[in-house]
Amino acid sequence: MTDSLDIPELEDWIQDLEHSRDILYVLDRNLRIFYCNQAWNDFAEQNEGQELIRTSIFGQSVLQAIAAPLQAFYATVFQHVRESGQPFELEYECSSPELFRVFHMRILPVHGSERLLVINSLAVERPHGLDRPAQPADHTRYTDEHGFVHMCSHCRRTRRVEDNHWDWVPSYLNQPPAPVSHGLCPACMVYFYPDQWKALRHRIQLR
Repeated sequence: MTDSLDIPELEDWIQDLEHSRDILYVLDRNLRIFYCNQAWNDFAEQNEGQELIRTSIFGQSVLQAIAAPLQAFYATVFQHVRESGQPFELEYECSSPELFRVFHMRILPVHGSERLLVINSLAVERPHGLDRPAQPADHTRYTDEHGFVHMCSHCRRTRRVEDNHWDWVPSYLNQPPAPVSHGLCPACMVYFYPDQWKALRHRIQLR
């Protein structure tokens, strides 16, 4: 589905991004979504995220679309890119129940403005393997005493309440048995954010 975005009113360089296969978006000085391309729409629709199509999210803060445990990290990264003028790169997982997917993110300063260009390129896409055995849904095993299911923002595994082990429960991605509280499992924190999280913790401690 193509929405009613009026591409000709945008700058030429943004028009050139419209048909890229990468998922692209542009942030204004307040980290509000100024533009995202057709690949963004396609990905949202293919992954049951119709509420995230671009005509619905223009003008919203990108931080609202980021899981709470990662908001401070990304706010710090966006500020660093804008102030330093240096790009930032990161790999992250965004899997579906059927497919293991890793994206490569690049955050680039737009020279001559305070905007940021964020490029998400698909690096890996394959069916889930034996390293990620699927576990059946079990309300008593994964719902805590407050009625929440805890899911990792990256690998989307679900935490067991009895021993804090994280399991792959693909059915929970579409139909969790309770409200989901997003966080980071220990493996993803170490793998995806070893240096960045150390720097962020240090910065917070200095405040």
